[in-house]
Amino acid sequence: MFIRKCEMCGSEFETSSNRAKYCVLCRDKAQVMRNRSYARKKKAGISVTIGSEQICPICKKTYIVTSGSQKCCKECAMALRKIKKTPTTAAYLKGHYDYIRVNVPKGEREGIKEYAKSLGMSVNKLFLTALEEYKLNHQ
Repeated sequence: MFIRKCEMCGSEFETSSNRAKYCVLCRDKAQVMRNRSYARKKKAGISVTIGSEQICPICKKTYIVTSGSQKCCKECAMALRKIKKTPTTAAYLKGHYDYIRVNVPKGEREGIKEYAKSLGMSVNKLFLTALEEYKLNHQ
């Protein structure tokens, strides 16, 4: 179970989903807002229906829409995915760092992340700092 903060009202709620944004009370309100937004787009002729032909904003070729979130043709989408991947970052990490997997007790992961955030650190930096402290105090 995850404890989340509702993006609409700010109250904390418990959920089994790691993607939940809204509490039970606000979930229906959010759906109504999404439906209204879609209805406005559809009425204005801005919405894109699956199966319709669109013009790719990148290469200016026509393509058939296959999903609701599709913004460009498949060729351009593939090219964008290749650009977004940064092999230099992966290569740098591989060349300069070793990987260690840390298992924590069930339910404590979020607490550790919040604690690290409250200190202005990443979880990685928190563990490295704790290790240095331990080395200094236990020699």
